[in-house]
Amino acid sequence: MGSPDYAGLERLLRERNEIDWVMVANVIDDATTYGLPATEENAIDYIVGLHGQGKIRVGTYVHGTREGFIPWEEPILDLPARLRAALVPTDPEDPLGPVMTVMFTFTDEDPPAACPVEH
Repeated sequence: MGSPDYAGLERLLRERNEIDWVMVANVIDDATTYGLPATEENAIDYIVGLHGQGKIRVGTYVHGTREGFIPWEEPILDLPARLRAALVPTDPEDPLGPVMTVMFTFTDEDPPAACPVEH
């Protein structure tokens, strides 16, 4: 496996976000493509990093609400612990539920693509 491509993963997740909110499951599924471990803990670390850079709002999809995605109230004091708690499956009939309903949306502008430097 090559070195981690965090920028590549972020670009893909931003593309996903143009269509819908980004689920924790998306981060886990897409991680290996960019040289990252496909684990829940890695996804938490990655989401915490994006949040710490002010790029995203984290929240939960609530079925049956008009808004759908409900952002968590800021500031989120211990985001890693909150994510871990939110990702614990509570319905034995739907063990994937939390990774499908805990999600985020990008709130910053898409950074411009790297431009070649002229000499």
